[in-house]
Amino acid sequence: MKMKSKIALLILLAIGVIGFFNFYMKSSLTGSALTKEWMENPFPEKFDEDSILPYGYTLGPWPQSFEGEPIVTKLTYQKGPPLKFLEKITQVWRPVEIELEIYGPKTIKEGMTANDWQNCFASAFSCHSEKEFFVSEIFPDRAKHKHDALTLTWVDSLDPLAPRGLHLTIEAPTYQIDRYTFITEKGATQTFSLQSVKTEEGARARALFKKTLSGLKVKEDLQSARAWIQNKIKSVNLDQARSITDPKLRLERLIQIQNWIYSLLTVDPTHIEPFFHLAGVTHMLAIELMRTDQTYFKSQEAWILSFRPLFETLLAYAKDFPGNQPLVANIESLLQDLLVEQNKLSH
Repeated sequence: MKMKSKIALLILLAIGVIGFFNFYMKSSLTGSALTKEWMENPFPEKFDEDSILPYGYTLGPWPQSFEGEPIVTKLTYQKGPPLKFLEKITQVWRPVEIELEIYGPKTIKEGMTANDWQNCFASAFSCHSEKEFFVSEIFPDRAKHKHDALTLTWVDSLDPLAPRGLHLTIEAPTYQIDRYTFITEKGATQTFSLQSVKTEEGARARALFKKTLSGLKVKEDLQSARAWIQNKIKSVNLDQARSITDPKLRLERLIQIQNWIYSLLTVDPTHIEPFFHLAGVTHMLAIELMRTDQTYFKSQEAWILSFRPLFETLLAYAKDFPGNQPLVANIESLLQDLLVEQNKLSH
């Protein structure tokens, strides 16, 4: 009887272990082979050259506006430049409702190539720890989404230069996050994460976002990206921007120049000058917006509120560059001028 009891206990234990394993595999994002999500939209044959921007290891046509409103970018301070890439910048497509986080390049595991990661995620059982580590790196906020619906797919394309990697979808009751992490041939990653409300406008933003990503090219070399955006910025003439007579077009031009400089910072954060130039262009934009009684854009008031935090962020980054006190002092002077204008508005 004792032998039968032991056998029965072992059987129950085995069933429990198998049941727990099956539950874990089903509940885990990496517990099964990933289905493929194909990106079919090619790089457009006709495009506005001014829309072609590099962000890290990617290059492609990015929208400059959404639903008739310019897309603006914001920046928060996190230690990095001049020794490391910016951790992220945030494009505001619609304040609070639709925002895109663009993360800096990152190598998640040395020695793992894009093919290695693809083979890992194509298997339900191999390199489980590597897959879990990858997901933990691109999904550090998982704990706060424990009640949301999560899906993970492998993005692929027949074009060898097109994006491939992971697409994590987080569906909360009122909003959705689409987080794409593309992997270069040698294993560096580039993450784009769009948070959008669950409305028709949000659906249009998600469609535009996916179309934009489909047209990207992923390269290993940053030199060509740097040359592209540096040449674009060298062509900027702020006097010409000031001379645009239509106030709305003038503001749109300044926002465009801002976004070009942000693009440069994602591929080359090693020099202080772009931070200084961003402060200068932002100062022009801020003064113009604060001195007008006209409302040219729905998000105008939100932009005005964002100027002071942006200047404080630029100042913090500038102070991390040794031996550049004159430029730091110039940014401080622009910030003080901004505060004077804000004080006038409040009175």
